Amino acid sequence: MSELIISDLHVSIEDKEILKGVSLVIKSNEIHALMGPNGNGKSTLLSAIMGHPKYIVTSGSITLDGKDVLSMSVDERSRAGLFLAMQYPQEVPGVTNSDFLRAAINARRETPIPLFSFIKEMEKTIKDLEMKPDLAHRFLNEGFSGGEKKRNEIVQMKLLK
Repeated sequence: MSELIISDLHVSIEDKEILKGVSLVIKSNEIHALMGPNGNGKSTLLSAIMGHPKYIVTSGSITLDGKDVLSMSVDERSRAGLFLAMQYPQEVPGVTNSDFLRAAINARRETPIPLFSFIKEMEKTIKDLEMKPDLAHRFLNEGFSGGEKKRNEIVQMKLLK
C-alpha cells in the first residue's frame, strides 16, 4: 500500500508564504477532497507536490513510500506515480491524444512501446471508460466537454500507469 506523507509543509511564492505548516497523510485507495475559498493554497499545495519551480518549499517534507519527493525531479515524481489533473486542462490543437500519449509513454520507457501494443491498450482503456472511439484521433482536449476532459485525464493516468 502506498502512502504520501506531507509534514509541516511551508511553501512560498515570490517571498510570500502561502502554506504555513500543512500536514496530510494519503494512503492508497483513499479519496481526499481539498476544498476552500480561492487563495487558501489548494493549488499551491498540489504545485509544490509536483515540483513546479515557482513554488518554493521553505520547510517541511513530502515523502512517498518513505522516499523524499522534494529531492526528486518532476520526471521522477511522475514515474513514482504522482499525477496532477488540472482544473482546466490546456487545449493543444494539432496534437492528437494518441500522439501525445504515445510520446509520454515512450519518455518513461527504455525502448519505445510497439505501435500495435499501444493501439490495443489505448482502445481498451477508451472502451473501459465508455468514451467515444474517436478519442485517440481528436486533438488534445480541443472541444472536449468538462466530463470528457476529466475522463481523458483518467485515460492518461491509466496508460501512464
